[in-house]
Amino acid sequence: MQSISEIVQAMARQRGRTDTSPLALLRVLDGRAGERISHLPVGAELEQAWIAMTGEPFRPHQSQALTALRRNEPVVLRSSSANVVDTLALLGYALLSAEPGGAALALTHSLAAARTLHAQITRINERMPSALRFSITLVGEKQTNPYARLVICSAEALHGRVLRHHDRAWDLFWARLRTLLIPDIQHYAGVSGAHLADLLQRVRRTARAHGAPAAIATVATMSWIHNPETALTAALGAPWRVVNGDDDQLRETTLAVWRSGPTRLRDAADLALALQRNGYFVHIACEYLERALIVPMIGDIPAITVGTDLPETQALIVVGYPSAGNLRRLLNGGYQAVVLILGELPHEQMLARNVEALLNLPAPEWPPAPANAYVTAQHILCAANELPLTAEEVESWGATDIVERLAASQQLVDLPDSEICWKPGPEAHDPYEEFHLTAPSGSAIAAHNEQNRLIARLDPTTFERWAFSGAALPPLAGGQRVITRDEEHATITLRMESPIRRTLPLRRCTIDVRETRQTRTMVGGANLSWGRVVVEEEIYAYREQPATGAPTEVKLPVPLKVRWVAHACWFTLNNQAQVLGQQIGWSLAAALPLRSLVSITDITPAYDHEKQQLFMVDSHPGGNGAAGWLFAQAEQLLPLAYDIAYACRQDPFLEPLSRVDMDWLLALLGKAPQRSPEPVRAQLAVAPEPAKPQPSIARPTAYVPPVSTPTPTPPPVPAEDAPFIEIPPRQARPQPSRQEPPQQTRPQPTRQEPQPPRQEPPARQDPPPARQERFSIESPPVRQEPPRSSSTTPPPRNAPPPAEERPADADALVARLRRLREQREREGAQNQPIPQQKSNAARRPLAARFQANDQVFCLPYGNGTVVESRIEDEREILIVHFPEHGELEIDPAINLVRLIGESHGRVDELL
Repeated sequence: MQSISEIVQAMARQRGRTDTSPLALLRVLDGRAGERISHLPVGAELEQAWIAMTGEPFRPHQSQALTALRRNEPVVLRSSSANVVDTLALLGYALLSAEPGGAALALTHSLAAARTLHAQITRINERMPSALRFSITLVGEKQTNPYARLVICSAEALHGRVLRHHDRAWDLFWARLRTLLIPDIQHYAGVSGAHLADLLQRVRRTARAHGAPAAIATVATMSWIHNPETALTAALGAPWRVVNGDDDQLRETTLAVWRSGPTRLRDAADLALALQRNGYFVHIACEYLERALIVPMIGDIPAITVGTDLPETQALIVVGYPSAGNLRRLLNGGYQAVVLILGELPHEQMLARNVEALLNLPAPEWPPAPANAYVTAQHILCAANELPLTAEEVESWGATDIVERLAASQQLVDLPDSEICWKPGPEAHDPYEEFHLTAPSGSAIAAHNEQNRLIARLDPTTFERWAFSGAALPPLAGGQRVITRDEEHATITLRMESPIRRTLPLRRCTIDVRETRQTRTMVGGANLSWGRVVVEEEIYAYREQPATGAPTEVKLPVPLKVRWVAHACWFTLNNQAQVLGQQIGWSLAAALPLRSLVSITDITPAYDHEKQQLFMVDSHPGGNGAAGWLFAQAEQLLPLAYDIAYACRQDPFLEPLSRVDMDWLLALLGKAPQRSPEPVRAQLAVAPEPAKPQPSIARPTAYVPPVSTPTPTPPPVPAEDAPFIEIPPRQARPQPSRQEPPQQTRPQPTRQEPQPPRQEPPARQDPPPARQERFSIESPPVRQEPPRSSSTTPPPRNAPPPAEERPADADALVARLRRLREQREREGAQNQPIPQQKSNAARRPLAARFQANDQVFCLPYGNGTVVESRIEDEREILIVHFPEHGELEIDPAINLVRLIGESHGRVDELL
């Protein structure tokens, strides 16, 4: 059986287009031995059964969590390992065995996650001794047992069934509730976090009303998140005890990063089929909309599963970049290999150019969910339907103003009693009918295919902005086309598209600032404000990128108008940006998923042309926390946004967005003391000015502005976690004065001197257009020389380019070397006579320069060890093992290869 690495490498060689391989990274991540303790304070029977079942010792985080739970402290296990689910089950056994009549509630963010958790705990329960087993039920199945000791349900099932019917079918369960389990609590970010806080408030008041103890043991699990205490406190209303759970044993995993582009779904299906043919079990992790496209490509194969859940399997294929915290969880999930397929989203294109940033990204932030009035109003009405709402509960909830507004509209009425007590009024509708975890108000949007089969449920915000008639979904990725849109019934009909196209809405926005809550000066002098705004948006057309051809703009027959009130932060720009259709700010929106639990669609850019202000508005009415977190982290995100804009400059679909974003981002970043603004403007050729000569500066490799001191922001990112920022190498070179000696071989004419047209030698030929386009993508743009007179001396043929123009990454360097070799071969073929061909008998066999176990240096991969050397088509082919890249096939005619210890020669002469 071939290894997964060999299979992926073989497919990369087959799919390699010219000299660009789709395999951007292949690395083996080391495992760890783990820590252990000799004893866990649980019952002797449970201790012996657990060790016999798992075959592993107890871990320190299990003891710390159990001790905190017995002190009635809510505990969250922060771990990047998927084995944390076993600890969750162990703590559940320990707490339930202490009270034979108690019950536990496990709350998940979706029904798919509830089914996965039910399967995992059921498998553990069946292997336990009969005396320690307890009954388990999943809410939503046909046979739901309300008398079970462990009830597993999604947030929607808890809202619409368990809490709604608490006094009927679930009466005895609420009286027995002792433990609350919340796996993967990091999924409750943004509006979901506001829903979670109100759901837990309703759970506590309902349990108390049925006689359950006031303090319910609460334990949650999450992947590695940076500083989650603020968001956790906002969710529970009390501080949590955060316990590090990364002390268990971890096996080594192979990580492969695949650059796919528009064929990401087809590549995922082909990789899964190739692994399955070699005997591996494979799971493809993707969104619901993408699942409907991948399943027909694969067919009915039991060894391949597709979905949003993460079952136990051997190989995992991830379509699109997950959040940084989830990526760590996937790499530590016990899989033999994880294949990450990068598509055409803006931040995925940046990661495809700098794959090392995947492993160097710091742990993401969890923006605290703000108090959303729409979310709280819905849960207030639900709480009043379940139990009379007292004034004390309203005050502890912090919803006095909301209750007064609901009472004024007759949705709540005060009962005729001496104590203030609220119940639903005559104007109140059923608050349980329309509910979705990612929507402030209203239900999810049902997405059907042409056969009227439900394939996904969408966020209402996605429906308003991204699901117009003719749009391509998922946003900015494509694959499904919206053919009908029913606003009355909140449904859309989708059609599968092949090949894939992309769309972007073109909008007109009017912004009204209702309240400015905070203003600060960023590093460099730019002003940044945060507050509450009212946005009126009109979507009148959309930009479309077909499979073939140039992007076009399509006008909507009926414009879509949206108005919402939310939080926003806005930058005051000193330069007037020429923006059509609000194609600005999306690079900054794409930077948020790399550093936080925020999606690219959770924030909406809007530009005010009159005030020259760029607003970044929460996409959800009432706010989701994205704008507030961006206000505090702007200095850290602006360089990352520039990296994204620079990486998308060759994408014809995103090029207008990239160009505009690079202009205003450089205008802000250029004010910092570490950067000179004049040469930067010259690099982008923005309004060329007849200016004074400026000194040439070297291109920096990284730029991280310090955190502003006026506001309490997190500490600066360490140097090893700093994002890589690329700046175009087209710089304004200084013109030598008449008194100073020239700096180059040939003199540079001034602009006032008339210059004859440049005459190319007849022997020189331009490379084909396709190769020019390839080099423009893989390497930075080449500086255009000014025209020269006929009297100037031509430069030497093999003169190397200036140091500042040499590519900085490995792929661009290889492309540059190959281009130089091809140009030299064309010139040599025209200037030298054609030698007579030798007969086969006169040809001498080619001797191998390298042998196995030779220590060599290869450009651009570094030092390595030769594994195999063979002769193919009169060329020596090497198999070299590199510590950072694994085993690669190297052609010394293309890549510079030398034995370590040989003299260093010129690179151009060795080609």
